Amino acid sequence: MLVMGISSTIARADLSAPANWRAITVFGGLALMLAGVFLMAPAPFIIDGGIYLDMARAMANDGSLAIAGNGGVEGAPALTKYLTHGIDGRVYPQYPSGYALLAAPFYKLMGVRGLILINAIAALASIWLTWRIAVHFYTAKIAGYAALIFALATFLLSYAFSIWPHALSLGFLLGSIYCAVTATKGKNRPRQLALMFACGLLIGAGINIRVDVILAFPIVFLWLRLFARPDDRITPGLLLVGMIPGLMLASWLNLTKFGVFSPFSYGPSVGADSIERYIPIMIAGVAFLVGVWLLNAPQIARIAMNRLGVKACVGVIVFAALVAVLVAGDFFWKILYGAYVLVINLQAHDAYFQEGVERNSYGQLLFWGYAKKALVQSLAFLPLVIIPAFQFIRGKNIAGTGLCLLAVAAPVVFYSMSQWHGGGSYNMRYFMPALPFIAILSAAGLHAIAAKGALPRQTTLVIIVSAAIAYFLMQTISQGSPALYAPAALYPQWMIAGVLAGLVIVFLYRSGSGRISRLAYCTSIFALSYSAFVNFSDFADDAKARAIQHAIAAAIAHDIADDALVLSRLPILLIEAEMNGAAVMIATDDNIAQSLAAAQAFERAGRCVYFHNSMIARLMAAHLPEGAIAPQPSWAGNPAYPGDPRLAFFTLTSGQSRCAF
Repeated sequence: MLVMGISSTIARADLSAPANWRAITVFGGLALMLAGVFLMAPAPFIIDGGIYLDMARAMANDGSLAIAGNGGVEGAPALTKYLTHGIDGRVYPQYPSGYALLAAPFYKLMGVRGLILINAIAALASIWLTWRIAVHFYTAKIAGYAALIFALATFLLSYAFSIWPHALSLGFLLGSIYCAVTATKGKNRPRQLALMFACGLLIGAGINIRVDVILAFPIVFLWLRLFARPDDRITPGLLLVGMIPGLMLASWLNLTKFGVFSPFSYGPSVGADSIERYIPIMIAGVAFLVGVWLLNAPQIARIAMNRLGVKACVGVIVFAALVAVLVAGDFFWKILYGAYVLVINLQAHDAYFQEGVERNSYGQLLFWGYAKKALVQSLAFLPLVIIPAFQFIRGKNIAGTGLCLLAVAAPVVFYSMSQWHGGGSYNMRYFMPALPFIAILSAAGLHAIAAKGALPRQTTLVIIVSAAIAYFLMQTISQGSPALYAPAALYPQWMIAGVLAGLVIVFLYRSGSGRISRLAYCTSIFALSYSAFVNFSDFADDAKARAIQHAIAAAIAHDIADDALVLSRLPILLIEAEMNGAAVMIATDDNIAQSLAAAQAFERAGRCVYFHNSMIARLMAAHLPEGAIAPQPSWAGNPAYPGDPRLAFFTLTSGQSRCAF
């Protein structure tokens, strides 16, 4: 009903009219704020969000980059969690600490809801920036549709109301690109240079929120040199200069935390967290960018085509590509296969696994028990991008389409190098930077089809209803049959995208056919609607999961002693207890010695020690004297959640009487 209502409003509205667009923005923005502040459970979805919450709380309450210490207990080690490092008795998060500096005032003002608010503001700003960027290259009507597609048919909503910083970092990335686009307009040279410096400042600041904001640099740099201002070598230099303050801040924060003066460090360790494994790629990338800066590629291309002809130039390009594939074949095919996995078929993933990522008895790859989606399985309308891409090849709107294609390619190529699936989320959250530009290109494609094949509003509404019926039918099948769980949740999007891609290609070669245009238009609306239902459903599931976790966390906090130590692998269920003063430490096979030391130190200090559920109790009992841990648990939250294993807490036998609930 929500999508139908919105679609009906869009169909009636003239988005080229500023008053209508302002009204949609104002009311949509207010709804976003209200939902973020008052409706969502003030709790993270997965462990990462809990760490960001810890970061904001530590900075707001203590002015500290460290999220914990040893709980104030003599002899206890640093009480580390997942994604943290214990250094000199303090616990530091691996993530950039600029988030803590920016989020602390919001946490101070509104607690956890303040962290949701900052993302809601950033998401609203991102929708506006998407519109503003699109307006520079397309009509106001296309820009309006781009903003609506981004807001309603992508997975923005799941991150607009979260504690993850994806929406916040996206605001910095889009802000930087908007500054770059604006800098290319007009002839006021001082203003242009100031805007490009501001672009660099925003990229540098964004790196302190999420490191992958650095992708904005090659996007803007290549766009300027290849499409927007190939004769200008000074402006890209200002971009780099503007980034310096943010890079220095990130380096100083990492030096303070880890003793490593690098803007990209995730900790003092080597291996997966070390920047060293990316050095060869960084060297190659820098060399490529220097070459692009030195050479005027468009001018060289024009001279080559004039002297050699188009066919000879194409032959040279093909030959060079073949040589590149032969020289770096393994690397090339690795990226190509990674892109296939992350964009088309996540079930084919085979590169990086972690706890909670496993195949069920039917061979379906599940992520924390649900079928995680590749990009096209969240955005079935993705083939609409083919139309502006085809027009780009034919020389139409080179600057605008070139920028969008670069912005889409950057995160896809980067994350395809390791097939990084993004951990615990319903979708490819690391492709967030691509979403606004996919929306812009899709809006341009839809507009091209609608110009020759638009249908009455009533027909559009029938298509939307049909998409709703189809989606909820697939949901029913998915939930009712374990064997069809992943196929019903994922494969219909393949079919929709495949049909749309075929119709788009036929449309491009038979654009005079009214029948093909109408079929392509119907399929486009169906794909957009189905994508909207997929992503609204994911958002609803996210909200439901967070509400349940928040309720369980509150029940646990009611029973856990304020000065106790809890050894656990479920830290997001202990956030409320931690806010009340309890200490939390992650217990795994890799930190047994530290976990034992913490438990013994808290026991000596007369504090209660809890082992969260039977798995942790068994793990620790194997390293303690027989009978050291009481055989029967205390149950938190009873009778609200009877028998839920997440509410089972074991204690040391020596403290059983005083620590029982």
